[in-house]
This record gives sequence, C-alpha cells and structure tokens, in this order.
Amino acid sequence: MPSTPERAIALSILPHITGFSSMFCSGLIIFDIYRDKRKLKKLYHRLLLALSTTDVFTSFTYALSTWPIPSDSPNIFAALGTQATCTAQGFFIQASIATPMYNA
Repeated sequence: MPSTPERAIALSILPHITGFSSMFCSGLIIFDIYRDKRKLKKLYHRLLLALSTTDVFTSFTYALSTWPIPSDSPNIFAALGTQATCTAQGFFIQASIATPMYNA
C-alpha cells in the first residue's frame, strides 16, 4: 500500500495519543499502589509497580513518535529532532524490552 501524506500524518499523530494515554493510566496504577503502603508488602503489587514504572518510560518513548527524528529527514511528518535525539529514542525503545519481560 503506497504511503500518502494523510497516512503519514495519522501515523505520526496517533502514537502521541496512545502513548500519553498509556503513560497517564500507568501513572494512575503507580499512584494507587503508593497511596496504600500496605500494598507494597505484596509481591503482586510490587511487580505491578515495576511493570507500570517501565511502561511509563516505554510509553513516553513511543509517544514522542516522529519528534526525535532529524528535521532534515524527507517525507517524515513533524520530524523536529537531531541525530542525537533519534539515537536516544532508539536506545530507549530497545531498553523498553523490560516491559514485556515483566509481563512474562
């Protein structure tokens, strides 16, 4: 399927919405666990806390979407970054393997 400008825009904007939504919801889980200190005594809640914490970082990385891509990249909507920001985002996306590891 050939890429169209509308598709490029949608593929750039949707990760902002889903990524920030995921960050917010994981933050609510973290808040709920810390609100009741007794929950930290249970292994289940500690694992959920760790999973939610890694998910906040992973979701943030995905929520950045095309922003960290170098601005001189052709045919990329909303590319605002530099080579350094692109490399940093790549590193954190690779480090986000921690989230599915906690799920397993």
